[in-house]
Amino acid sequence: MVQKLNKNLMADSTTCCPISNSYAYKGYFMHCPTCEKEFYPQPDKLGVYFTNRDKNSKDAVRFSIQQCPSCCETLIIKEKGQAYKISNAIMFSDIESESVIYPQSSEFTIPQEVPKQFSDDILEAHEALNYSAKASAALSRRLLQKTLREVLGITKRDLSQEIETFINTANAPTYLTDAIDAVRQIGNFAAHPIKNANTGEIVEVEPGEAEWLLEVLESLFDFVFVQPAKLEQRRESLNKKLRELGKSELKSS
Repeated sequence: MVQKLNKNLMADSTTCCPISNSYAYKGYFMHCPTCEKEFYPQPDKLGVYFTNRDKNSKDAVRFSIQQCPSCCETLIIKEKGQAYKISNAIMFSDIESESVIYPQSSEFTIPQEVPKQFSDDILEAHEALNYSAKASAALSRRLLQKTLREVLGITKRDLSQEIETFINTANAPTYLTDAIDAVRQIGNFAAHPIKNANTGEIVEVEPGEAEWLLEVLESLFDFVFVQPAKLEQRRESLNKKLRELGKSELKSS
């Protein structure tokens, strides 16, 4: 991830590749996800590619290749922005977003209480976010519907009706019902009805929609998988003590 320059950054004298401060004027440094050290982006390690070569493209993508001078890890950075074609050259500016797509970050963790068929799906949606917000959002919508149907037994004509039923009948905390309700608003279901009728379809997404869906799924998983499992563990622990004392056990819900 490219961040603002740390003025206290000092180059390690024992590195595997030379360090140049020629990029320092841009005021940025990079963070290596492997060794957790910071370094200046190196112009001699930069490779620029575009997915769209129109004269003025508002959705161009640039892939930059960097090497960490401390651990020699190769990093691939994806940036989305605007490209301008001037003569035979392409200028890239107005960066909207950037992310390290290789190596994958290990920050995203899934609680062990989440069943594998659901943990695999949310992990796939999370990893897809590094490459395509559209694909990630489609996977997340499908997983949201799968959770409502298979775990909570809510099956209606479309996702919007299933969300409405969840809000009215699940006895979920307000923060969760509000968050799930916002899926319909942020996703603009009225303008994109296919998101509602065919949840796994890859279509255009609104700004922040894919990220919001992942956050909603994490909260929903905590409600339907994690907290019930922890409550059951505490109940069993207390029942063990009650049995040792010769007392009646707590009833399961």
